[in-house]
Amino acid sequence: MQNLSCYSKIADSKDGVFKYIIDNLRHSNRTFDYFIDWSKVFHKVNNIEMELNLLNYLIGKEDIKIEFKKLIKKHPSVVNVIPILVAIRKKSVEVLVDYRGDDWKYKKYSFRKKSSYTEKEIEDIIEFCDGIGLLELLKNKQIKNIVDYMIGLEVGIGTNGRKNRSGFLMEKITKWYIEKECNKLGLEYLEQASQKKMMKKWNIETPVDKSSRRYDFAIKKGNKVVLIETNFYTTGGSKLKSVAGEYISLNNLLKPKNNVEAFIWITDGKGWKTAKRPLRETFAKIDYLFTTKLIAEGALEEVLR
Repeated sequence: MQNLSCYSKIADSKDGVFKYIIDNLRHSNRTFDYFIDWSKVFHKVNNIEMELNLLNYLIGKEDIKIEFKKLIKKHPSVVNVIPILVAIRKKSVEVLVDYRGDDWKYKKYSFRKKSSYTEKEIEDIIEFCDGIGLLELLKNKQIKNIVDYMIGLEVGIGTNGRKNRSGFLMEKITKWYIEKECNKLGLEYLEQASQKKMMKKWNIETPVDKSSRRYDFAIKKGNKVVLIETNFYTTGGSKLKSVAGEYISLNNLLKPKNNVEAFIWITDGKGWKTAKRPLRETFAKIDYLFTTKLIAEGALEEVLR
């Protein structure tokens, strides 16, 4: 831990500063962007909108299997989107079709894009759609528009990404702080800064602990860089101990390097209340561990000056 003058406004000891960190952890970083990424939803739907509209032809058809066969023969591209209608991204699906014998029987259904399909392939495609209940829904008009249905499905799938979205939002929040300080101090910064990216833009070589390492942010300060990693944990768990340890290792890798001015780990979230000990150890062993509250108190600005 490197001492900063802004710490003296908070507490008169390292333990006091750490207590301030724990006492002021944010309980959430959920902005409006957390709930759904509409651009992603409509990007995925727009890519297959033509095929979805072709499938709308089947809605309300009495002889739906016959009509479906005609549709596949005339517009084979509709086959490729069928798995997506049940939230499957793969283009082949294996289904247990009989479990009543000594040996369970499986059948593989393929939806790979082709210019045409054989009669057997078409029969299998229709069999799958019938088996999952899709044809019944379309025949009875329980789905009134497949494009609208798909938008709703993608919204539902999108909620699964909320866990990762919290990390993205923390990067967005951190970027706001970094941009503000860099504008004030006349500094340049990079997002998702790889070793190659920093070398190309600034001709500064930086160490990495793994070839895929991209620092969330890099700030050029003179002939050196300040490297920043950021994350947010709303919930606790055993993972936090290893997360804290990872940043000790990364700090130790970067500390001796002449072209690295500083490494800063910016983290936040009430999840750390369940992992105070590993966080306290990291706070003691790395140069700079900040929360958003410490940044607001001037910690980041002091390091960058």
